[in-house]
Amino acid sequence: MTEKKTVSMLGAGWLGYPLSVRLRKLGYQVKTATTSAEKAQRFNDKGFEAYQIEVTPDGINGRIDDFLQADILVLTLPPGGRRNPAVRAEYPSKIQQVIEAAQQAAVQQVLFTSSTGVYGDQNAWVNEQSPLQPTTPSGEALVKVEDQLRTAFGDQLTILRLAGLVGGARHPGRWFAGKEGVSGGEQYINLVSRIDVSSICAAIIESGYWGHTLNVCADGHPTKAEFYPAASAALDLDPPTFITDPTADRGKRVDNQKSKEVPGFNYEYPDPMRFIL
Repeated sequence: MTEKKTVSMLGAGWLGYPLSVRLRKLGYQVKTATTSAEKAQRFNDKGFEAYQIEVTPDGINGRIDDFLQADILVLTLPPGGRRNPAVRAEYPSKIQQVIEAAQQAAVQQVLFTSSTGVYGDQNAWVNEQSPLQPTTPSGEALVKVEDQLRTAFGDQLTILRLAGLVGGARHPGRWFAGKEGVSGGEQYINLVSRIDVSSICAAIIESGYWGHTLNVCADGHPTKAEFYPAASAALDLDPPTFITDPTADRGKRVDNQKSKEVPGFNYEYPDPMRFIL
């Protein structure tokens, strides 16, 4: 039996922690990193090899050399401050610190979670070949970081452009509950279940599906006016009301067909209306 590889999870939070659990069940040795000593201890108590690491634009605090003694780096470190202008420079600087440390440690492959925010507000279907037109500082930073990572790791890198994340305590029924006269009711939604994100990450690692950029999004794209009132009602919350303008742009719809080519992966939640059950 082939020995499973070691995976280092930089960003073991809402998304990274359940993926760490899944990978360990598959037989991987998983190292986790968190900025909190308390969280690191909790990870240790659960049997993970945990590290307290903080990445800054000027350097990395913590035992990054030991943490990166691994075959695969899963990088789920978010930009933060979606509309904070400082993110444009700070986030690429942080990731550059990680890149240099990973290269020094001879990490073999990297899996990076980006965002469909890199496409901006295009009024069209978007796929992986569509132009990148980010409209927020975090989106602009992600475009830069994708380029940095491709330059550093080439065909040993896979990038996942994730749609809006749903799962656990992140229930979309709370997002607009009780609000009245919300504009943009005609706009399409682009969401994905955390379960499906964890599943595709594991499938990529298991199959060695490196050298790709993939959109990860549910198949369905109901409008905001269709989706959010039903989501709120599912939690017995007051549903929002939306203003719908049939002449307005309806926004982008994310094409996920390429992600379905990953060996061993299928969307468990292709219909966003199932998120709200």
